[in-house]
Amino acid sequence: MVYTRPVRRTQIYLDEDQKRALRLLAADRDMNVSDLIRKAVDRLLRDEIDLRGWGGRFDALQKRITSKLQREPKDEEVSNAFKRARIKMKARSGK
Repeated sequence: MVYTRPVRRTQIYLDEDQKRALRLLAADRDMNVSDLIRKAVDRLLRDEIDLRGWGGRFDALQKRITSKLQREPKDEEVSNAFKRARIKMKARSGK
């Protein structure tokens, strides 16, 4: 396996059911178990980081929206701006 970034050997403990399920899933996807685990860890970290950063992104988006308006925004304007931002974020992430 050729890695695109440096990796370090790490030991984890799995129960037999987890180990068996990972082997079956890896075989089904024509992957090895370590690649499958790395992919799962990447997904978990991406999702957790996205959730933790949401508050800051929300505040920044709110400031950006209100800075473009000459008055206090109406609820509908804020709602529409968030919908547009969500669409842009999904398009960037490929979801």
